Amino acid sequence: MVQVYIVFFKIFIFLALGFVLNKTKVIDGPAEKALSKILLTAVLPFMILNSSQHTFSNEAVNGMVTCAAVAVCYYALSLIVLRLSLKKAKMLEDERRIMVCCTVFANTGFVGFPLMEALFGNYGLLLAAVFNLCYNIFFYTYAVYLFSRKPKFRLLEIFKNPVSVASILAIVLFVIPWRMLSFLSETFKLIGDMTVPMSMMVMGSMLAGVKIRKLVSDKKAYVVSALRLIILPAVMMAAVWGLSIFLPVSAETKSVLVLMCALPCGSMNVIYSENHDVAPHFCARTVSLSMIFMLVTLMFWTWAVKAVF
Repeated sequence: MVQVYIVFFKIFIFLALGFVLNKTKVIDGPAEKALSKILLTAVLPFMILNSSQHTFSNEAVNGMVTCAAVAVCYYALSLIVLRLSLKKAKMLEDERRIMVCCTVFANTGFVGFPLMEALFGNYGLLLAAVFNLCYNIFFYTYAVYLFSRKPKFRLLEIFKNPVSVASILAIVLFVIPWRMLSFLSETFKLIGDMTVPMSMMVMGSMLAGVKIRKLVSDKKAYVVSALRLIILPAVMMAAVWGLSIFLPVSAETKSVLVLMCALPCGSMNVIYSENHDVAPHFCARTVSLSMIFMLVTLMFWTWAVKAVF
């Protein structure tokens, strides 16, 4: 558990640094967007590619297959249940769409990848990449359909995303019997190591721009945060615990599955809600509130998976 606290201490320091840099005008809006773009198009893909250098084993392959199967079930079932549950709720249709997307689609990039790598090394990052591929399949089809209000699925968007391409390549590189030359792997790792500080600084900068008064008064945002940060990971923990009774599932695989469901709402929700004008302010408040609560809930779930699995 000492290692867990060290990881979260580092995360807190990077978040605080991003917060301070935003308040002191070192990081402004354009700089924040530029850092996000660099992170998603250059730094994070190298981190994912380097995860492919994990030692090949049948247990690792089984974990990847299990992760993919569980992730597909998670996205399919959660989307169906939420759409049906909120169908008659008294709220605007745009807010209903935001609640569904923010609840189901978490921040797998900025938070998920760095955390899995920090806690479980290359194997955890490889599992996160598999989980994220399933995320991208559902996000760029059903979520984009909800945001655009048009029955048009964009499966090809997955292959335009550097993170998705890197995830696919990482799986291929892991399966083949060869590994990178050491100098190449070390270079990839050096670039990828920027992911944690850069992603947390960007999130800290985002939090600095939140208007607290409006944030704390939005009841629907609290509901989404509770579902996103408490209910879904609890359901996933029960599901993978039950699954392990019938199938051999490693502790790392079960832990990654739970923690990938315990992440805050994804920032991609904000980007698409702004682009399509689907309750963008409500979406931004919801994502920001979940990021704040994450500082407590994610530490709890990290402790929980270590204790249970």
